[in-house]
Amino acid sequence: MNDITIVVRTGGNPVPYKRTTQRQKYADSDYRRYIEYKSIVVAEFVASTGRMPHMMLQKNRKYAVETKAYFKDRKHADMSNVHKGAEDAIFAKPLNDKYLSGSFDYDYDAKDPRLVITIREA
Repeated sequence: MNDITIVVRTGGNPVPYKRTTQRQKYADSDYRRYIEYKSIVVAEFVASTGRMPHMMLQKNRKYAVETKAYFKDRKHADMSNVHKGAEDAIFAKPLNDKYLSGSFDYDYDAKDPRLVITIREA
């Protein structure tokens, strides 16, 4: 497998992972925003590769996931949660994120906030 690199642009800062209870799923606007962002990440994966993640990646195989966020300003989420959100989006069922390793970094770019995700076999 060659490295897969996708770039996610929404015009705003990347959205972090959101842990929630069952009840919050229906009432929490942050959770809905997170779910929408996850669908954008998957759509960008498909646009870049032409296939859904579960059709390209194998369940129970070790992958290294590197993320780099470019935030529009200094008011942003914890980068480890942004990284976790990207992993959750791409490695959703039938895949899982149990066998992932990786790293994350961030910088600032007011004109082009984005999240760059690179996946490789580890």
